[in-house]
Amino acid sequence: MNHTFYEKKRMALENMLPDNSIAIIMAGKEVASSLDDNYPFYANNNYFYLTGIREPEGVLVIEKSDIETTEVLYIRRSDDDREKWIGRYMTAEKAAEISGITNIRYLDQFAPELLLASSHTLFFDQTIPDHQKPDYANACDDLKPFLVRLRLIKEPEEIELMQNAISITAKGIDALCDITVPGAKEYELAALFEYIIKDSGADGTAFATIAASGKNAPILHYVENSDTLLEDTMVLFDLGAKYQGYAADISRTLPAGGKFSEDGAKLYNAVLTAQEKIMDAYRVGASMNDIQGFSRDVLWEEGLKTGLFAEQSSIDDYYYHGIGHSLGMDTHDLCVDRNLTLEPGMVVTCEPGLYLAHRDMGVRIEDDILITEDGPVNLSDMIPKTIKDIEARMR
Repeated sequence: MNHTFYEKKRMALENMLPDNSIAIIMAGKEVASSLDDNYPFYANNNYFYLTGIREPEGVLVIEKSDIETTEVLYIRRSDDDREKWIGRYMTAEKAAEISGITNIRYLDQFAPELLLASSHTLFFDQTIPDHQKPDYANACDDLKPFLVRLRLIKEPEEIELMQNAISITAKGIDALCDITVPGAKEYELAALFEYIIKDSGADGTAFATIAASGKNAPILHYVENSDTLLEDTMVLFDLGAKYQGYAADISRTLPAGGKFSEDGAKLYNAVLTAQEKIMDAYRVGASMNDIQGFSRDVLWEEGLKTGLFAEQSSIDDYYYHGIGHSLGMDTHDLCVDRNLTLEPGMVVTCEPGLYLAHRDMGVRIEDDILITEDGPVNLSDMIPKTIKDIEARMR
């Protein structure tokens, strides 16, 4: 990305804002993890989306009158003593180069009381964590609806970064094929994935890696990763790399030892067949709510064919999550509206699954889908997912 991308996005936001309004977007602050250390800092994605800057504490202020619009970016002032310990702060010149904002000021010049005293309507990016919100945030309208609309539709540059994140994720999954064997620890699998993606240029993981073997697979957000892989079990991986601020979100289910058991193969193929049918429904104009209903019907139909469902059961016993969500800078990108209608440029996950707790197994297969006028495009189709391809790779 260069400054033209951020300029374009700020202009789009400014066009959405009403006249005589002010928008405030904050980077967020570092959070102490102990008396002498902080948790890793990640800039608020909305701030990063509009400025390209990842430093803590920054504040972007956009003021729109009926005559003109001004942009001011407030950053930390250089501090020689602190910089000896934690590194150099970004200069005003560098901030201007990255963001394309010419009016760069320092945080000690930021006067929110003057903004509050104006007659303008104030908008604040309320996605910032509650414990970091200034007191005046409660007096502001929420900027999120504007930002949701902006971030839902991806620019070509964003899709390219997401494709890179997915390609790096593919390398990590490929490496997992070599060590997904009985006796391995789930945490060893997660650690290898995270090493491979970092070594391949990723920022890190897009979310906590899930490596759920056997009985752990039906737990949707299992992140303990502490068990040992057993014979004739499967491992459900839900993982993704983040690359230059953009996330991948992929699920694959691999057999421990390289060959699916008879029951494992039945369940796996049921989910794979269902996914192929569901993915075809990811078309312009379709609603995610309708696709969710369709996914329940298809998974029930395919699951029944396996003969593995318990008597007097329903789909709710085996499938209890959404079929997909918007993907972008956040793994679950800003929009969580189940009534979302698909439009060109959206990237949405397709992640059907069946979870049989009474048989200690679960399968989820997840790909990242770009919505186009010509139909869905699977951005992660390079990652093997048929039984034939998986077993051939693991052999």
